[in-house]
Amino acid sequence: MTLTVITPPDGEALSLDAAKDYLRIGTDGEDALVTALIAAARARLEAASGLALVTRVLKQSWEGWPGDVTRRGAWLGAGPVTGLVSVAVVDAAEAAELVTGRFRVRAGRLVLRPWMALPVVPEGGRIEAVFEAGYGAAGDVPEDLVLALKLLVLEAYRRGSAGSDLPDEVDAIVSARRGVKL
Repeated sequence: MTLTVITPPDGEALSLDAAKDYLRIGTDGEDALVTALIAAARARLEAASGLALVTRVLKQSWEGWPGDVTRRGAWLGAGPVTGLVSVAVVDAAEAAELVTGRFRVRAGRLVLRPWMALPVVPEGGRIEAVFEAGYGAAGDVPEDLVLALKLLVLEAYRRGSAGSDLPDEVDAIVSARRGVKL
């Protein structure tokens, strides 16, 4: 299973000005550092939570059909999933057959529609599902997740680098956001 970013987000969920206000930085001297800390904090929060904060287009690839794609569905690597762009079966020669109409997205999972046959994956081939994930624009990201970003930026700014474990406050936010994956 491989997750690839096709179209990155248009911006960060936490603006430079908001981060500087939270850090109580009144000059522009550390803008490059704070910008890098914001990007690192977003990546860390998204990895820990399985969420995409700002909308982007992603591609999930599998070497064969994941188990339960016909019943519960195959979990797509980041949420919230807002739309299915395409599903293709790609053979070893990189020829792709679109099979999007056979599938739908339900609760962040790729699910085979009723009465549809599961396409055969040729030897050496793969399945590629392209989908949109994220809360929308930067202003649409829930406040608790923006707070988690601020806390991660603060931790990295104080320490000079991010620790290996999430701070307790951030872990509580992530835990509250984690959905049960059936």
